Amino acid sequence: RADYELRIIIGIYPIEDNSMAVESIYSKAVLASKKCKESATGGYFAFYDESMSETIVKNQRITNQMNVALKENQFEVVLQPKCHLQTGKLIGAEALVRWKHPENGYLPPSEFIPVFEKNGFISKLDEYVWDKACGYIRSWIDSGLDLVPVSVNVSRYDLRNQSLPSKFAQMLDKYGIPAKYLHLEITESAYMEDARVIIKEVQRLKDIGLHIEMDDFGTAYSSLNMLNEMPIDTLKLDMSFIRNYEKSPGKDVILSFVVKLANALNLGCIAEGIETKEQAAYLFSLGCSTGQGYYFSKPISKQDFDIFAVQSAAVISA
Repeated sequence: RADYELRIIIGIYPIEDNSMAVESIYSKAVLASKKCKESATGGYFAFYDESMSETIVKNQRITNQMNVALKENQFEVVLQPKCHLQTGKLIGAEALVRWKHPENGYLPPSEFIPVFEKNGFISKLDEYVWDKACGYIRSWIDSGLDLVPVSVNVSRYDLRNQSLPSKFAQMLDKYGIPAKYLHLEITESAYMEDARVIIKEVQRLKDIGLHIEMDDFGTAYSSLNMLNEMPIDTLKLDMSFIRNYEKSPGKDVILSFVVKLANALNLGCIAEGIETKEQAAYLFSLGCSTGQGYYFSKPISKQDFDIFAVQSAAVISA
């Protein structure tokens, strides 16, 4: 005898035009039912509204254009500086992607990244960003500029690729750059999907010399016991820690604990979302030395980043 949990989901479309084809009525009701399936609260019924169709049309348009966009280099890889919290010295950068659409201008990542994650295109886009980041590092070597590591995002979809370590090894060899200058940011939530498998795959990346950062730490409620087993070098604190520690009682205690935890495990600690001098000073007092955010710089083009790097060096030497 098997026990099953039965959940009834109902999509509702109020018929306003009796001449509408049954197929159209049905498809709108189905769209409404999908809203129930995607709801975090687990709703049992939902009414159709026009925004549902608009979202599908928009997502389909993005899907139709993504391969052409990649071929035509419409995706721009920008860099956000990572700086020392006390001195402001440039320590590294995070590579981020923007879509410069020929007709609609810059599209925010929140519009296209979720679509790419659903249709699998995210892996192609990630590889494009990795290649660009390696090219940036190579240009600094050729120019004789001081080198800083660049962090790139690796999604849980990328980690399913058994050839990922060799792909990175080939890319490093192609550009002739040391592995230590390419850091991989893997979100905490990625480890929660199938922790043992992901840990094994990340270890393979670490074995070829790549530096591993756990991104968005503090958002997925990972096991602290498992944290000690994860092959990571740096914890990257989610910006919610920084935004909430001043507003919510007890948040400062949690933030202090996390920084001390990172130090106790001999892990680096980076805070993102820093917007004020006071936030930078407070984090530094806790033992976190590195951060990124609009207080230091927004994400900027490669050309502007090179200028930022020269100015940062000049300030420190002065």
